[in-house]
Amino acid sequence: MQSVLQRNDVWRAHQLAPPAHPTHPTGWAALDAALPGGGWPLRALVECSHPAGTLAWRLWLPALRSASAQGQVVLLGLPLQPNAAAWAAHGIDTPRLWCVHTDDDAQTLWCAQQLLGCPSVALLWLHLRHPTWAATQRLQHAAHQARCSTDGGGAWPAPLVLLSVAEAHASPSSAAVLRLHVQPKGPEGLLVWVRKRRGAPRHHPLDLSAPWPWCEWLPPTPRN
Repeated sequence: MQSVLQRNDVWRAHQLAPPAHPTHPTGWAALDAALPGGGWPLRALVECSHPAGTLAWRLWLPALRSASAQGQVVLLGLPLQPNAAAWAAHGIDTPRLWCVHTDDDAQTLWCAQQLLGCPSVALLWLHLRHPTWAATQRLQHAAHQARCSTDGGGAWPAPLVLLSVAEAHASPSSAAVLRLHVQPKGPEGLLVWVRKRRGAPRHHPLDLSAPWPWCEWLPPTPRN
């Protein structure tokens, strides 16, 4: 038994597991230290819940910036409209930014599967109104099959697939490889709970210094 436990490919539950996917740094040293492989898992689904009326833009800003230097960044079914001028000011290559609007979760899932078959997509951020285990399983399978052929020399061998859900509608179970919850901490910070990872449970949130970007979302369009 001792010889088996000493193998590098054996995961000890009290430790972070060896990375099963290629990873990319999150842009947050404290978060990297808490994740298997030291970054966002590529070729996998990352789920993040958040309070209603917000989105985890501050957490994902470094990834959005890096991905836009590699290939296309697609925002799918998001409830808020990005302010392209503000995003460009924060280093995102907005000519590579695409917004796809959908009417319901079924359309969002179908579009996500089609987009993940496109090798020019470096990052897909989608939003589900009422996620289910079956929906996350479909997304995880599509993410696992996805590959990138981008302009950045292979730095992103597979896309980063980000799923955002409102906290009130988060499913108790998910096929996502990594599950987070993000809570704004005023204008200067974020609290990030790691709800699911391959490793020992983390009982306390990460406290990240993340100043609020200006005007990151456009005001909602009035409806008649």
